[in-house]
Amino acid sequence: MTAFVASISMISSTVMASEVSLDWDWTLSASNTAHRDSVFLGQVEEKHTESLDGLFDVQVSWKELTALLAVKGTSIWSSDESQSFDADGFVQELFWQTSIDIGDLPIDLTLGKVRIDWGVGYGYRPLDVFKPYRRNPIGIQVEEGAGTAMASYFDMNGEWTLLYTDSSWTQQEGSELEEQSKQQGFGLRRYALVGDSEWQGLAYYDDVRHGLMGGSFVTVINHAWEFHASALYQRKYLAYEQGEPLTAVHLDTQQHGYQSLLGVNWANSSGHNVIMEYWFDSRSWSHNEWQQAFERGLSLSSSPQTQLLASSYAQGFSHANLVQHNVMVHWSLNSSSWSHWQWSRDWLWLDNFEPTFDVMLSPQDGGVIATQWLNYQLYDTGLASLNAELAARYLGGSSDSVYANLPDKHMILLNLKGKF
Repeated sequence: MTAFVASISMISSTVMASEVSLDWDWTLSASNTAHRDSVFLGQVEEKHTESLDGLFDVQVSWKELTALLAVKGTSIWSSDESQSFDADGFVQELFWQTSIDIGDLPIDLTLGKVRIDWGVGYGYRPLDVFKPYRRNPIGIQVEEGAGTAMASYFDMNGEWTLLYTDSSWTQQEGSELEEQSKQQGFGLRRYALVGDSEWQGLAYYDDVRHGLMGGSFVTVINHAWEFHASALYQRKYLAYEQGEPLTAVHLDTQQHGYQSLLGVNWANSSGHNVIMEYWFDSRSWSHNEWQQAFERGLSLSSSPQTQLLASSYAQGFSHANLVQHNVMVHWSLNSSSWSHWQWSRDWLWLDNFEPTFDVMLSPQDGGVIATQWLNYQLYDTGLASLNAELAARYLGGSSDSVYANLPDKHMILLNLKGKF
């Protein structure tokens, strides 16, 4: 909260109100979560919990300075008596951009706290390497940038970028894995647009991964189809390791991590949009390792003396991807599509309604995560808007799958989002 107040004071003391551009957003999220007993964590005290959270943020632009500031309130109301209201302020972004000439080369400079995401996937983005962001959350998330010094040069085919980043600038405290993975490093990126295809290459060195290389490719096949792919190799990475049966799972440095993603995107003139993706992450526990974890968890949780050892296996849920092999199908329908059908033309309220549905599958163990969003625009004046969103997520599948053993069984949220 101190950093947030300091940023507000700095901006307000250095700019004139008539020169400042302000964009305000707010979100209220009411949730109902069903919990289930876990092999690793035992029986839950409450089968269902309800809560109300809120977010208020503002984007401030003044000349070459941009800031994104947020106040997040958690447990404004909660049925769980152990949870109390907490409000925190965050500087999500605060950066300065300008252009200079070095000889005959025009260079764009960026300095400050910036959210950088060069990935090309929907369900997962391997090239999101500086400060990983949560993909497709259904509740309130505050994503912060990394400390960045970046110089970019644009030529006829694309962009060259030289950068330094420091991901320890974040104010929110994450899991043990997230905290230990904070890095400082420097790298070089090349982006090129050739015809209907985009190419990207990235080389980066930091004090955690000790070197990584990655790239992506996106091409438009025809008016309906697009193909995208990305891959990343890193020399070292942090992951939870299972040791002997009577030792706790612990965080350790591993060698040679690989992530890759293949996907296609199909869209038609009626407003349907379908994305299908497969991705692989070698840093996650394999199918055999998860089965071993469940077997040990059942054995260790049967005795009070070894219950803590059983709970240590729940740290496997902290990995970026819970399983190595992942398949996702995404479908959405543009709100303008309802006018294409005769039966819906008289239902004028459908013109503001947009449904979205995701299914993520774990093909090795039969796990399923299904998510739906039903978004309705209550009004939009151009200067102000209000949207209501009903979101639901189900986590299950085969009883011995990873997703079916997560502590949460399903979540239902009602989100109200506004701009002014």
